[in-house]
Formats: sequence, C-alpha cells, structure tokens
Amino acid sequence: MRRHGLRPRRPFGQNFLVDRSVVERIAAAVGPRPGLRIVEIGAGLGTLTRALQAGGSAVVAIERERDMVRALRADFEAGGGVTVMEVDAVTFDYRAAATGSPTAVAGNLPYNLTGPLLGAIVDSIDALVAAVVMVQREVAERMVAAPGSRTYGALSVMVQARCDAEVVLEVPPDAFYPAPEVHSMVVRLVPSRPPRIGGRDWEKVRRIVRAAFAQRRKKLRNALRSLAPQELVEASLTRAGIDPSRRAETLSVEDFARLADELG
Repeated sequence: MRRHGLRPRRPFGQNFLVDRSVVERIAAAVGPRPGLRIVEIGAGLGTLTRALQAGGSAVVAIERERDMVRALRADFEAGGGVTVMEVDAVTFDYRAAATGSPTAVAGNLPYNLTGPLLGAIVDSIDALVAAVVMVQREVAERMVAAPGSRTYGALSVMVQARCDAEVVLEVPPDAFYPAPEVHSMVVRLVPSRPPRIGGRDWEKVRRIVRAAFAQRRKKLRNALRSLAPQELVEASLTRAGIDPSRRAETLSVEDFARLADELG
C-alpha cells in the first residue's frame, strides 16, 4: 500500500483483507486451477488476486478506483495471467465474462454495495461454476436462512431460488485494514440444479417476494394486495396450496415458485 502511495478510501467502502490465512482459505473455497477463469470483484491491493493466480487460474481483476487500478496493473499485468479492468462491479456483465471458459466469481463485497452486487451475481449464477463472496455476517446469515427463522427474508428467497448457499468461513474485524466495526462471513454459491424456480418469470417471482416481505408480519392475503385485488390473491394462494392466513416468513422457495405460477 505504501509502495504505491495508497490509503483506504471510505466512500468506496475500502477495508483491505490483510490476514494471509484468511486469504488462502477464501482462495481454497474458490478452487483456482488451470482452465478456470476467475472474475475477482474489487481486487484492491491484489492480495486475493495473487492467491488465485498462484492456483493456475486466469484472473480478471475488476476495480473501479483508479489509483488501485494503476497499482494492480503495475504489479500484475507484466507477468501475465491477470487482466485488470477499470469497471463498476455492479454493472459488469458476469454472464458475458463466462463465455468460452468455466468461470467463477470471487471477492470481498463492499458493504455499501452488497445488495446490488449480490443481485448481479445471482442473476448470472447459472452461467458460473460458483461464486465465493465475503459479506457482512448479518447478510450472510440472511442468505442461508431457513423458512421460519428470524433471519429468513426476501434475500434468503432470492438467493436460494437460484443457488445452493453455504457459509464457509467467519472473518473477524482484525483480518482487515482498517478494521471494520462488523464481523464478516464468506459464502459459497453454486447454481442449483435444477433451479428451484425452474423456467418461471424471474422478475415476477422477485415482485411477489418483495411484496410478501415488505410487511412481513401481515398475512399473505393482505401483504400481496399491492399486486392484485384481495379476492384474486386469495384464490391464487389457494390454488398454489398455500393458506392465505400464512405469513411470508413461513413459505419455502418452492412455495413462492408455485405462487408465481398462479398469481397473474
């Protein structure tokens, strides 16, 4: 960091991972190997980049902060095996990046961009081998939560509709510089086979899930009234085999999929 005259910038949510043992465990969860392309989100100082490259993978290191891009190019591009791209990870086309070679995604997601980044990754997960991401502990707990649990919500459904999700590592604040005020977890996502929502309209499922959890303590017959008249909502729930008096937090991903089939 000093060599390149760099300092963490809070507007970019920069907390650099400096614990080498954690870096190695994240790399192991990704499984770098010859023939596997890895897109690294927010490559920063290149700590994880180096571990992924050492496993034999071709690494596409994406970073939006210009000074970091300059440092990454100085450190990696002459040696080959790493392509540095100055792009926004939220708008990056992960599906296109996966064309022509098995591809995984890895990275420490900035806390202030976690939602949009997870959305972009999940939307493209069927084109990927896996995604291994570090997020705030509370977010990770929601990603893997089971129906009926305190942390189960819209994020749980949207992730699990397309992915098998597993927490592989908990990371304490002192693994970073500067140390954040929160604990982190590393979550490994792989595409579910077959997807739990099948060939259904993804945007339709998303609208239903968001509406159902927007007022999570309401019964479904009332929570979904923003989408359709109550009588239509109740009829759709009944056809889907769901009691209209249930609440969103009790529904499985498969329940939401059936509801999407019935609610026009």
